[in-house]
Amino acid sequence: MAYRAAVVGVGMTPATSPRKQEFSTAELCRQAVHAALAHCGADPRTLDAVVIGNIDGFEGTVLGGKSLTRQLGIGPDLPVVVLNTGGTTGGNLMQVAARMVRAGTHRRVLCVGGPTFFGAEDLQAAINTNSPMIIEQPLGMGAYHMGAFAASAYQARFGVDATDLAAVAVADHAKALKNPNAHLRYEVTVDDVLAARPLSSPLTQAMVCPVSTSAVAMIVGDPDEHDLATAPALIRAMGTSSDPYLGGGKGDFSQMQNLATLARRVYALADVRAPRREFDVVEVFAPYVHMQPMQLEALQLAEPGEGVALIRSGDRVLAVNPSGGPKCTNAGVAGELAPYAYAALQVMGDAPPELQVEGVRKALAHGTGGTFFQFENLAVFEALDSVSSGSTS
Repeated sequence: MAYRAAVVGVGMTPATSPRKQEFSTAELCRQAVHAALAHCGADPRTLDAVVIGNIDGFEGTVLGGKSLTRQLGIGPDLPVVVLNTGGTTGGNLMQVAARMVRAGTHRRVLCVGGPTFFGAEDLQAAINTNSPMIIEQPLGMGAYHMGAFAASAYQARFGVDATDLAAVAVADHAKALKNPNAHLRYEVTVDDVLAARPLSSPLTQAMVCPVSTSAVAMIVGDPDEHDLATAPALIRAMGTSSDPYLGGGKGDFSQMQNLATLARRVYALADVRAPRREFDVVEVFAPYVHMQPMQLEALQLAEPGEGVALIRSGDRVLAVNPSGGPKCTNAGVAGELAPYAYAALQVMGDAPPELQVEGVRKALAHGTGGTFFQFENLAVFEALDSVSSGSTS
């Protein structure tokens, strides 16, 4: 029988702009790690390994993760796994740690996601180098242009207009205003969003995530251990998937077909049959506003073309991105790990009081990355007393 894995501790730092950050990357990571240890009451000596994200294309060296782990204050002898899967690194950290625990080779694994964008001299230029070199780069396409592909296709297929997309930004800002750890904590109006600096039609700057600095840490362990102060969030099921790298390999930019395929697989593993009714909270990684409704549709939480309506409705049955999501806070690896952290905290009943949804039993966390966001990861968290022993996938 497979061992089970759960999130038993979470720590994160408040986010801000790199220009205003008062702490170094190492200091931020140390704060998040010790907050996670304090959250669950774990002794650092009970940790068996560290899984840390390090996107070398942005951080300048593949040794960054190893260097950081020496400065965390948790001892010099822990084995370190340095993970780099590009924009999906944060979400994949937890999946690697969970597999280590499930295998029975590790009791307790620490995941660390730092502020990837803290230190890049010309961040936009660095991000733009991710564009495929065969066609996209010679045409001068950068990250904003590739993000706008799906926005335009979604508009054309479902009749969504710029006002609809702006409404998503308005909703996220209203939620982030309540989150003490969010970066952009202010309200915006539809007119504010539409009047912002144009990037690539139909996107304006207010429809795109900020560059944030923060750190997130997560402790994944055996849920049947009884020496911790938290109620573990069982990792009921998880998975990853990918589309082709080149834009021409995608079937339809107006739908997230790859995510829909992954969702069906993960739901089957978790025995989720009615996602809209079964999930209490969902945290999706949507750095562009159009991505959130498209993701909700791919995840079977809204009908095709109805994702914006779900967000506007403020559905009381399903809380969507109560943290404010990456639209208001995106610190790279930390930003990708954040949906998993917030979803787990909701199940544990330990989210910031302003964000905690009452009676959460099951939550969904999502991450994505890539030039055309062709790489996806998902995890289902469930309250431990809701699941029979040994039931996990």
